[in-house]
Amino acid sequence: MADAREKALKIISKNNIGTMSTISDNKPVSRYMTFFNEGFVLYTLTDKRTEKVEDLKKNPNTFVLLGYDTGLLHNQYVEIEGKTSLTDDQSLIEHLWSPYMNLIFDGKDDPNILILQIQPETVSLKGTKDAEVISIDLS
Repeated sequence: MADAREKALKIISKNNIGTMSTISDNKPVSRYMTFFNEGFVLYTLTDKRTEKVEDLKKNPNTFVLLGYDTGLLHNQYVEIEGKTSLTDDQSLIEHLWSPYMNLIFDGKDDPNILILQIQPETVSLKGTKDAEVISIDLS
């Protein structure tokens, strides 16, 4: 399964735009987000005034889909279920910052920047070629 683990990490690293789902009023809500990863731990920057932040304060569980970027057949993608923590740690903001974020925020010191850190509980590698689901060992 080391091959599946490496494949899942490659998909996560290559496909940094995906969907993130939260629960709002007992219903799922999905949003496109840009992710950064360190292994299977995901990070994404957001504005602390968004509804998704309020959702996560009430229920830190999230579901992320990454991959499946071209065509319809023979693609693999990753599903990640995890718990989200919120931080405004400036050193982490500096580490994750990229120039395109200047279009969203007023620089790295914008007081509304919040980092969502997603600690995975389960990671699955899936594909469209067959119905096989490969659970990734996170230990």
